Amino acid sequence: MVQDFINKNFSRLLIFTLIFGVILYDTIGFDYTDELCSLLLFVLFLKYVFSTPHWEVNKMFLVTTAVFLFYLCYSFYIGSNSKAAIITDFVVQYKPYLGFFCVYAIKPVVSPTYKKLICEICIVLGIYLLGVGIAYQISPTNLNYISMHPSRLATSVSIISLLYLYCSDFTQRDKAIFILLMVVGLLSERSKFYGFFIICVAMILFVKPSFKFKLNIKNIILCSIVLALVLFFTYKKMNIYFISGGDFLGDDEKIQDSIARAALYFYAPDILSDYFPFGSGFGSYATYASSVYYSPLYNHYGMDGIYGLSKHFGSFIADTYYPALAQFGYVGICLFFLFWGNLALKALRSHKFAYKEALMALMIILFFMIECTTDSTITHNRGLFMMVLLGLLFSDIRHIVAQDKNKKILSSK
Repeated sequence: MVQDFINKNFSRLLIFTLIFGVILYDTIGFDYTDELCSLLLFVLFLKYVFSTPHWEVNKMFLVTTAVFLFYLCYSFYIGSNSKAAIITDFVVQYKPYLGFFCVYAIKPVVSPTYKKLICEICIVLGIYLLGVGIAYQISPTNLNYISMHPSRLATSVSIISLLYLYCSDFTQRDKAIFILLMVVGLLSERSKFYGFFIICVAMILFVKPSFKFKLNIKNIILCSIVLALVLFFTYKKMNIYFISGGDFLGDDEKIQDSIARAALYFYAPDILSDYFPFGSGFGSYATYASSVYYSPLYNHYGMDGIYGLSKHFGSFIADTYYPALAQFGYVGICLFFLFWGNLALKALRSHKFAYKEALMALMIILFFMIECTTDSTITHNRGLFMMVLLGLLFSDIRHIVAQDKNKKILSSK
């Protein structure tokens, strides 16, 4: 059967992508692993579609694709950058959504055998990342030997922890192992990971199947405590990016990195106003393509003199994501948050029927909301993997909800 073929090959692709497209991605140095995995996933999607009687394609997938194609044509029309820059950025920005919708469409089921294998692999990789984290604590330069940045360590830990939780039986023991795996990420010393760690632990410990997402004293107190802890560990970075605007001088690279990010946030409103309502277009601002094919906007707004944003050294141009939404204007920003808000609402509504899946979906949505503040993870290899996992979760949610409806129909007869 076609579905059996898809299930087996998707599980194999998931393991391959985890090892070579996430954990060893920087060490190997092959920059197109995620593109290769995306292509293979798309092949599975095409096989599924052409095997269905009416060539079934999700409507939300078609709408999302139409939006991206509109912005592609718009970018060519206004000449946001060179054609190569526009096409490159289109592919990079579209890739994570393609991964999500392909998985959601093919409805893969990971067998118990593969789930057990993946859990074992995640534990082994967790031990490996623990060694990496300890080496980083001994001397930060140790990460140079495996070409890994501390932020990559943090996101890799998030991925193996969530994947383990998905493939586990979700017992108390499994939840404890999930938390222990997440603890490894604390060695990265990334403030955004501290925030994500606190949120995940709080959700695992306090959000039960009987939990009601509504305003009451208990929930307000719980959310206030979690928010206070998150702000405690992330306030310094939030102050730099959103309050002080990086308005200080320093020679330390971390400080210069912060100034570059703050500058990207600072000038984003100007771009939104000047290119109302659809933004400056693909390859024009705060993206990888706008760095490689240096965008004229940086010179126009006087940003080319900022360390990390210059033509000859643009390493920090794609170091965050939210400012890049200026490329899509106010309309694009609304569509971006509408997409994620829609997914969050779907997860919340299915919480009683698919507790584990809904909880994990909310975790991943929050992961992206946090990551987008100081990294463009969503457009990278790690973001693609998270989007694939998110697509898998929503595919499971759809199946569980459908089963529940069928049971109700049968019981009413």
